[in-house]
Amino acid sequence: MAVCGLDFGTSNSAVALPSGEVLRIDATAAQPRLLRTVLFFPEDTPDILAGNEAIERYQEDNAGRFIQSMKTWLPASSFTRTQLRNRTLSLEELIAVFLRRVRELASKAVGEDVDEVVLGRPARFSVDPKADAFAEERLRKAAELAGFAQVRFLIEPIAAALAYEATLKRDEVVLVADFGAGTSDLTVMHLGPSRRGHGDRRADVVASSGVYVGGDRFDSAIMKSKLFPYFGAGSTYEVGQGHKRMPMPTYVSTRLLSWNEMSLIREKKTRELIDLMLKTSDRKPAIQALHDLVMYNLGFRLYRAIEKAKVELSTKQEARIDFEDERVSIHETVTRDEFEAASAHLITELEECTDELLGRLPAGLKIDSVFLTGGSSHVPAVRQLFARKFGEKKLRTADAFTSVVEGLGRAADPSFDYFRST
Repeated sequence: MAVCGLDFGTSNSAVALPSGEVLRIDATAAQPRLLRTVLFFPEDTPDILAGNEAIERYQEDNAGRFIQSMKTWLPASSFTRTQLRNRTLSLEELIAVFLRRVRELASKAVGEDVDEVVLGRPARFSVDPKADAFAEERLRKAAELAGFAQVRFLIEPIAAALAYEATLKRDEVVLVADFGAGTSDLTVMHLGPSRRGHGDRRADVVASSGVYVGGDRFDSAIMKSKLFPYFGAGSTYEVGQGHKRMPMPTYVSTRLLSWNEMSLIREKKTRELIDLMLKTSDRKPAIQALHDLVMYNLGFRLYRAIEKAKVELSTKQEARIDFEDERVSIHETVTRDEFEAASAHLITELEECTDELLGRLPAGLKIDSVFLTGGSSHVPAVRQLFARKFGEKKLRTADAFTSVVEGLGRAADPSFDYFRST
């Protein structure tokens, strides 16, 4: 029997051993150490596909249910069950389907059954303590349903801190900022060679906090600022026999900001509204694009194009979004200035969270270094925020997508006294 660390992420998941080695669990992916956190249930077969295999099959033939961002629903008590292939699954059961696949791939990689796990979790699933505890309990149940006999939790920025600590040659007070797809989590912690061998590290954690600013919201900022007009934002349609014209309801376009909610546009009431707008809109091509985006499940592909542009803006001053499918035709240039203007409110939220955390530190405690990890750590405005507060020389980075799981793996070592245990 083996133990592992598992980073169940909103966008990607990964597995590591106590040595810190990150396993290759998706052989067909460009980054085999990352398994995209997605499931696809094809209509024509009983197969359940995960990771890159699910994405490729979905892109070939999207007939079926494509599911992603499952993690974001954990604190939502309103999300209880969903229908899949004439079967009702709870959220815990749905996540267990994915985690079971991860466990199988990890077991195959190490050559023995992996039945114990240190599972990462955000510093805050929710600002509401009850919702936070509810989310953790749901994730625990999902992991147990997936076959893990022992499940222990570690806050993700603390896991990232342990990975960073392995590189240190002297003791430091470190601010660890972990930028995920759904949240950004911050922790201040004492790290270094003199502390590395201690099993119980709870006293080393000075303070932690988190905010709902992640990669998904940066993508949404581009969608709202640059692409909304392609899908009818600002258009009008005719209502009733008096030929009165009304603007397209904002709740329709707002659904386009979140992959999780885009499918809700297919509800009967909204479908009927789209049918009416198709007949009477003053911008019919845009409403046709909206119809096809939603009805033909094109959202995933569109958001991949948006994400690609966002990544390019980390190193370039402008990027292109080129997307053609059904009646959706987008060819749009996004400049870094436009992106930063559209996402300025997110930087403000992140700065407020950082200031709140720093305000809770003991008087006189100085930050020696700032370790940035996660995809959005590459966003120039994010890095500039921390450079402005602490100085460029104090900023440190590592592999943006595996630092957390490496630390979770190190925490899986039997000598480590877990922060959050069963």
